[in-house]
Amino acid sequence: MPLKFSIIEQYVADYHEKMKDKTLLRHERYQVFASLRDRLQTTLQDYEAFENELSTLVINRIDNAAGYDELQECHARAITGVESFFLEEGSVPDVHDLFRIIRDRITRRVLQLVEEEMEKEGYGRPPADYVWLGLGSEGRDEQTMLTDQDNMIIYDEEGTVSVTDTLKRSYTKTDGDTRELTPAKLCDYYFEIFSHKAVERLHQVGFEKCKGGVMPSNERWRGSLTDWYKRIEERLTYDKGIFEPLDIIILTDARRISGNRNLAERFLPFFFNTLKDNKQVMKDFIQSAVLMPTALSFFGNFKTEKSGENKDKINIKLAGWAPLIMTIRMAALSNGIYETNTLQRIKLLAEKNIIKKEMEEQLIDAYLVLVRFRIMNQINYRESPGHNMSFLRPDMLGPEAEEELRRAMKTIEALQKYVEGMLLFGQPI
Repeated sequence: MPLKFSIIEQYVADYHEKMKDKTLLRHERYQVFASLRDRLQTTLQDYEAFENELSTLVINRIDNAAGYDELQECHARAITGVESFFLEEGSVPDVHDLFRIIRDRITRRVLQLVEEEMEKEGYGRPPADYVWLGLGSEGRDEQTMLTDQDNMIIYDEEGTVSVTDTLKRSYTKTDGDTRELTPAKLCDYYFEIFSHKAVERLHQVGFEKCKGGVMPSNERWRGSLTDWYKRIEERLTYDKGIFEPLDIIILTDARRISGNRNLAERFLPFFFNTLKDNKQVMKDFIQSAVLMPTALSFFGNFKTEKSGENKDKINIKLAGWAPLIMTIRMAALSNGIYETNTLQRIKLLAEKNIIKKEMEEQLIDAYLVLVRFRIMNQINYRESPGHNMSFLRPDMLGPEAEEELRRAMKTIEALQKYVEGMLLFGQPI
């Protein structure tokens, strides 16, 4: 039985008249309470059984997995379990939460196993503290059935303690210049090998590689704390360097997954403070967000694809979910809100009176509607690997669902206009 408050609401509806009866005897009142107990007991037992299975058969197994094949099995089993849970409960936030719990643990176990691999191969343990951060949906704690890798790594070269002879020989063989055999260079080299291994192992357990290359195997997303400070300063202060504006936006969703907490706490405040101080960059980002089109036409109809394999469909990711996520992100950052989760960003904007309670509720509803459609697409087309999960036909949803989607799009447009209006008047967003 689903763990929903509708159980209590239905109970109150069933016994409303009886509870108003002042002539009920004690055994009759007992029967009323006993009925509530029985309904809740079944629900609570189902919930406890689910949590026990999650802990025993998935989480504990992940923490003690001996290898990557076992982690892949845990991941596959978890996806099946979360899918069943969603189909019964219908809770988008629970899907996000469950995948955060499961995939964070898988990532941490993968990194532990990679460290052991590095040691067995003679490279030794990590020569410096490091922190592994999630980006994208992983960073925002918004993962669904499908996932890919969006990660970065920061390490502290100043904390380098030792390197092995194997690492030195491998570096010399690769670089060919013993004059560059400095602790910092060796540390960089170690984490280059480590990052490539980690990306491959995460792929092995079921985390698809990022098509955009947002992974530590890409040097852009790997570096020492000093490297990261330099990248941010070069891009935001001097408009140059290896980072692009889109990379800065991606970085705003960073969340620590594993490793040294202090490194994250040193880097992220520096990044956010530097970003917020750069008014022109923030203005450009916000203007880009409010100009992102939704799937609604001027007259409130859906703008569908006119030809091709997605004819008569709309892309709810690019023309719904993305403008919502982006606009909320920019409104939050402009007001010093550095929470990464979209729903929490919305709540904090309301708490700060940046948006009204009515808009808060509408935005939460819009987010839940769009993600629910995306999840259902992932479930319905999981056996069709070539199918684009972001497209759907609004006229096939049914009148109620179609209206839900239209209302979500209107809410996004209202938010964009509100944020744009605040900018035009020169007021803080």
